[in-house]
Amino acid sequence: MIAYLRGICHSVDADSLIVDVHGVGYLVACSDRDLARHHIGSDVELLVHTVVREDAFLLYGFADAPGRDVFRALLTVPGVGPKGALALLSVLTPPELVAAVHGDHIAHLTRAKGIGKRLAETIVVKLRDRLAVEFAATPLPASELPPESGLSSDLVSALGNLGYKAAVADAAVAMAHKASPDADFDTLLRASLALLRRPG
Repeated sequence: MIAYLRGICHSVDADSLIVDVHGVGYLVACSDRDLARHHIGSDVELLVHTVVREDAFLLYGFADAPGRDVFRALLTVPGVGPKGALALLSVLTPPELVAAVHGDHIAHLTRAKGIGKRLAETIVVKLRDRLAVEFAATPLPASELPPESGLSSDLVSALGNLGYKAAVADAAVAMAHKASPDADFDTLLRASLALLRRPG
């Protein structure tokens, strides 16, 4: 089983790229986000999920472990295949997808090609608990941010007063804090709200 590839980008098409590893070309399907990182001649380093079938040997590549791990979790949901999982990771980062699942944001999930409302609801039901346990790369909940931030609980409380569920508020605050670790309360609140109010 292939778990990792490092080489040079030979070519890129709509949904995959060919990685030249010492003269051997590997066709690897990727999300739009990961494909956008590469161009012909660029260095490629991918974690790989391998699927072996009677008639095919398929490789799915990811820039980091969170993408790979969420992809694998999505494959456990009835009705979600590799194409659907990559489509979801094309429109949502792993932390955004986790926040959408925990916040019941069906509309965010249906932004992905091939993901209808019913399937999105199934994803939420099947993965809400699983992602909470297994997705180790999710940004830390606001309650677990370093003490020096001193703002996490107040921010989550403020977002809760605006109607956002705690899990979603946690994820948004964590992402905002990661982007601007030295920001004050007002700046982090505005950044968190901007993340939560993204069209979806």
